Amino acid sequence: MRSEGQAWAVDQLDEVVKASAGSFEVLEIDEPEQEDADLRLTVSIACSRFPRVDGGVPLRARERLRISIPSRFPLSRPGIHFTHKRYADFAHVQWGDSICLYQAPEVEWVPAHGMFGFMDRVDEWLRAGAANELDPNGMPLHPPVAYATGNYSIVPCVNTPKPEYPFWGGFVEVTRDGEVAAELGRWFAYGEDRPEGRLASAILLPTTMPHEYPATMLDLIKALVARDVPLNLIQIIVNLGVLSTPAGKPSIFILGAAMRGIAGGETRQHLASWLIDADQSRKLREAVLAATLDEPTDIDAFYAWAVAAKVEWCRVLEDRPEIVTRRDAESSSAFWKGKHVALLGCGAIGSTVAPMLTRAGAARLELYDHNVVTPGILVRQDLGRSQVGYTKCSALRVRVLGIRSDIDVTAHHGNILNVLSEPENMDRLMGVDVIVDATASRSISTALEHHFRKTVKRHPPIVSMSIGHNADFGLMTLVKEQHVGMSVDVDRRAKLALANTAMGKEYLKEFWPTDPARRKLFQPEPGCSSPTFRGSFADVLNLTSRMINVAASWLTTDASAPRVFAMDLSGGGGLATGPAREIGFEWRPHRVISDGQHGYQIRMSEEALVAMLSWIRRSERVRGKKVETGGVLFGEVDELLKVIWIDEVSGPPPDSVASAEGFICGTAGVADINDEKMKRTSGSVAFVGMWHTHPRALPIPSETDLGAMRELLGQGTGFLGRRFLMIIVGGTSNAPVVSATVFQRSDYGC
Repeated sequence: MRSEGQAWAVDQLDEVVKASAGSFEVLEIDEPEQEDADLRLTVSIACSRFPRVDGGVPLRARERLRISIPSRFPLSRPGIHFTHKRYADFAHVQWGDSICLYQAPEVEWVPAHGMFGFMDRVDEWLRAGAANELDPNGMPLHPPVAYATGNYSIVPCVNTPKPEYPFWGGFVEVTRDGEVAAELGRWFAYGEDRPEGRLASAILLPTTMPHEYPATMLDLIKALVARDVPLNLIQIIVNLGVLSTPAGKPSIFILGAAMRGIAGGETRQHLASWLIDADQSRKLREAVLAATLDEPTDIDAFYAWAVAAKVEWCRVLEDRPEIVTRRDAESSSAFWKGKHVALLGCGAIGSTVAPMLTRAGAARLELYDHNVVTPGILVRQDLGRSQVGYTKCSALRVRVLGIRSDIDVTAHHGNILNVLSEPENMDRLMGVDVIVDATASRSISTALEHHFRKTVKRHPPIVSMSIGHNADFGLMTLVKEQHVGMSVDVDRRAKLALANTAMGKEYLKEFWPTDPARRKLFQPEPGCSSPTFRGSFADVLNLTSRMINVAASWLTTDASAPRVFAMDLSGGGGLATGPAREIGFEWRPHRVISDGQHGYQIRMSEEALVAMLSWIRRSERVRGKKVETGGVLFGEVDELLKVIWIDEVSGPPPDSVASAEGFICGTAGVADINDEKMKRTSGSVAFVGMWHTHPRALPIPSETDLGAMRELLGQGTGFLGRRFLMIIVGGTSNAPVVSATVFQRSDYGC
């Protein structure tokens, strides 16, 4: 009984017959005998209308073909066969008569097109076959067919040697020997020194093999001998492979032929593999070990086996770089291929980032962490229950090696701060291509900033990642060695940039909260655990996968500017939409000025310098170029790092006194300006000092300046600050010379 789909197929073929003007006929229909059986048709197609060339399929004027229509048509596609095997030597004819219509059936077969689409494809195949265009230039060659008889797979991972005529004979190292698959590594020619361990025998041909590989060992040997491979060498290579195979394991033989690649281009080795089962391998091994010159039992055993054996072909799952085009080749993650990466922290972020880098092709990973795996973290970290109690870095190392056994991965268990304080370990850390800081530790970022305040700033790009308290916000920064500061500096610039844009308010509240309720810590095990965030593995993966791709896109460019990327996926329970979902900034370099008195480093933003010069030019226009001017400096002081940031400047307060002899900075309105900046930036920008000019002179503090500092910082004054930054601008507004001096109360015995 025909299924509904089969009935539809026959109706469509009737329409094709009527429209074909005799070029297509249905000669016979065999109805399905069971409900789920195929419906079979014999059809005749006129092929004289197809242009023919030498080397093409020599089609007859009319060809008879058999079409099999499955009961689940059109969800299952039909098959088509010649009624003879005359075209068995052509690449796209399998089993001697089956026409291979589709390169990627799951993509190319369109159920809605039904038999109309199928017959169009048949017509295209016959036309291309007659014209010798089944493998057109630029398209992949159709590989030969070796029909697998079991579930065992061979995975070649290293490019093959290039065989010279008439053949290459030797062995392949078996690098991983599993129950259902074996991975192959290095190739060794016959006569070369071979490594200890299991080896697969191999013969590579610079020529082709039949498009359907032989099913019996005798036919296979005949095919090799016909291609000038000596029979005795086949026997020797097989026996040596058998000797290296452990008891209870099948022996592996690899056969290569120059049949892989793109039509019109260089052909590479197409690899097929067959197995000698464990029992037969044992017999051959025993015969080899028992053989003598007078009793060549190894030769007798080999021939006896070869005459009677069938070839047990197995699947070949390619992983050779010369054959496989990486599926992520066009992705941003392609940046990580071959890179040496240090990962600081193997927790929620690190345990998801490391597998991503591994799959992306990173060559080496250095994993740093000091904690152990506990049961509670498994809900969001990419580790397993069996790893509870192990150090996080060693557990993550096992996870990474399970993804790619060839990656060079080292676990460093211990406090990362100790690494930063030991020169040898620091040199190793700074020798990588990229550092990913996944610790979200202020101590570590401060330690790096402190280190590079005292030494030459040479380090790889440092990507720092952190996530919000509910794992729905992500923040990432990048700093390269060209930037004056480290992550602490960029974090601070990120905070100010977000504070100064309306779209940044939610990020500011998330990562620099001032609300006491928001700052309440979450302890999953109160009293005995570190505070952490709430979130699932899916939440963490959602954030880190986006950040690792953005980081790769940054690192692909040569831009040296520090930058930040932030994303908000909170969405209020729904889709996270709107202009503030992702936001990013990059900045021009700070102007760095050294304080020669106390060793502070003054980092002035480009915007602050521009504003200062604008006030100077305004004074020159209004009062002339000899009159001094000045104003107030706003920024932040870090006593540990001995850094003063200048982010904003003001001009002279209204009660200031300016003349050619000097400038006395007023105070009217300064407190209100300071309060506004403190509130807007959550305390990161405040009063740090004052600036003034020495027109057309050197920017050296005058006796008046020094006296003012003695009065300001000495006993009995109303100024409560511990230090005061004085910036002096000499020269002119077009050619300024800037100096900075930090005066401290302790300088005056207070």
